[in-house]
Amino acid sequence: MDQPKFITKQRKRLQDHQKNNFPHEVIHDDFLQVMAIIFRFSRWFGVAGSGNIMWKTYGLCILLMLGFIEGVAIWRVVRALAGLASDIEGHRSVTARLAGATFYASSITTLILSWKLSSSWETIASYWTSINRRVAINVPTDKKIKNRMITVTSVMVTCVVVEHAMSMMSQVGFDCPPSLILKRYTLMSHGFLLLRTDYSIWFAIPLLFMSKIATILWNYQDILIVLISMGLTSRYNTLNQYVAKFSTHIQDFPWNPHGECSKGYMWRRIREAYVKQAQLVRRLDESLGGLILLSNLVNFYFICLQLFLGITQGLSGDLIKRLYYVVSLVWVCVRVSCVVLAAADINVHSTKALRHLHASDRHYYNVEIVRLQSQLSKDYVALTGLGFFSLNRTILLQVHGRSNNHV
Repeated sequence: MDQPKFITKQRKRLQDHQKNNFPHEVIHDDFLQVMAIIFRFSRWFGVAGSGNIMWKTYGLCILLMLGFIEGVAIWRVVRALAGLASDIEGHRSVTARLAGATFYASSITTLILSWKLSSSWETIASYWTSINRRVAINVPTDKKIKNRMITVTSVMVTCVVVEHAMSMMSQVGFDCPPSLILKRYTLMSHGFLLLRTDYSIWFAIPLLFMSKIATILWNYQDILIVLISMGLTSRYNTLNQYVAKFSTHIQDFPWNPHGECSKGYMWRRIREAYVKQAQLVRRLDESLGGLILLSNLVNFYFICLQLFLGITQGLSGDLIKRLYYVVSLVWVCVRVSCVVLAAADINVHSTKALRHLHASDRHYYNVEIVRLQSQLSKDYVALTGLGFFSLNRTILLQVHGRSNNHV
């Protein structure tokens, strides 16, 4: 039997063996499982995604109500700028009206973009799983990613609840009678929408509900970016660990008895795994880019607004208001840092394998290692804000510098 027929026969035997012994191979990915739970839970605040008709109807109602509030907020801004507003003091100033309109506009945009992402998540998850199947090396799974995701989500949600509770207390104060809590909170938090003479409990309750939905959506986009970034970073980290182990113990790896036995072939499969990983990052970037751009713009705006108000008005009011101002500003800055650093880790880990390649034994150095080095050095991998900017660790310094210039 000549050599080509022998190799073909051996490959067919191996394929039949895999097909018979693994006919329904299912790859369990903890990251995808946690994200599926996140998207199912997000239906409660309007991100219907791939939910049934009831969830989509509920989400559409949320969107319409947010749109109505935004329309009124924009009209109030126009009246204030045109000099037609009857009251532009305090919580009804042009700055307050513009901040309120920006807040609800960002919530509407977040809802639309998150809805789009959750609708396509099944396709993304299938692509994610197919990448796992097509990687021709035995890369170990990250068994701690699920716990890390749960921990990060719990911490961020706890911080959001604490910050928002302090916001409500600062708006109401401790001297307010229980019967007037709803009225005072509504007029203080939504003074850019309602005058005292416009107040009605029939307006207050729906407005209170929608304000909580908008607050959840504002924070939800950041949590979503952080979690997806953690998943992509985890994949790069496991690949880098595999390269480190292979480059250190390459002489211990056995030869393949079916002909594909060279170490160069193994390095080529590793290089292809990095190519597929970069494709996965770019696939996620296409779906997540809008949320990244929105998150950075809105958070940047509110950081500048908080600094502006702190400088122009000072820390006035009672203790709870002063404390809330500090906590709110610190939390927005921390949240922006978490988003940027989590996404920037993808860029950092995409080139970490280079140090292992440079340190590999010269006796096993080959052309595939050279190609992998060139690929990792020249292929820039990072999440972007629709291509306007890339999220890396230098962007925090850029945002800090721009904030100081604007203030």
